[in-house]
Amino acid sequence: MGRGMWAAVALAVAAILSGTAWPVRAGGLEPGHFMRLVQNALCGKVVYFVMPVAAVLPWSDSVLQERKGGFLKSVLPRGTRLGYAQNKALAVALGSFLAWIAAGMAVLFLFFVLFFPREFSCRELCQWESSRWEGGWPVSPSLIWELAAVLLRCGLMSGILGTLGGICAVLSESSYLGFGIPFVGYYFCIILRERYFPDAVWLYPPGWISGDAGYFLLLFLVTSMELHGYMLYGRLEEL
Repeated sequence: MGRGMWAAVALAVAAILSGTAWPVRAGGLEPGHFMRLVQNALCGKVVYFVMPVAAVLPWSDSVLQERKGGFLKSVLPRGTRLGYAQNKALAVALGSFLAWIAAGMAVLFLFFVLFFPREFSCRELCQWESSRWEGGWPVSPSLIWELAAVLLRCGLMSGILGTLGGICAVLSESSYLGFGIPFVGYYFCIILRERYFPDAVWLYPPGWISGDAGYFLLLFLVTSMELHGYMLYGRLEEL
């Protein structure tokens, strides 16, 4: 992983930790509380604010850096422009997607280490489930799926923003615009929805993460990847 990927993961981890509602009471915690902490943080304002920044850091401007460093001149004669464009579009989306997935899993492991002992010792809170679950740690499968769904939607949203950053970088040939335009567009949608169109749920990116928009995000990501690959191929024809 490059420095951009590490920076994106670190920024995402910091956002999740900053948006966590840390338990203040002493003693045991209800089963699965560490999962709830991660899920609520992923749906919090800090993550919403940092999302477009971290999403474009991994590889959104990588094609510009590869052209600047002379990598394109060495790799294109050994392959096809179409293959490079397809692989690059996939790599940009996958890098942004994996950054938030890795960050969420890292924080989940940290919270497991910190809070699971308190959940495991709180057997009096889970006696009502003792007949269905053994071991004294009843975690509902629905809780696991809810957390997985939110984390997946964060990854998809990040992949979309990273791909849009790649598109902007190709069109403008500027890393600054590749990083900045998705950020501006993201917040422009939020401002439009909060100030002018409160009923336009489809215009609100944070709602896509917290709500049931998985299929829409997947379709959006695939469409943006196709557009990114097409624009990359067209630009490579000019080289």
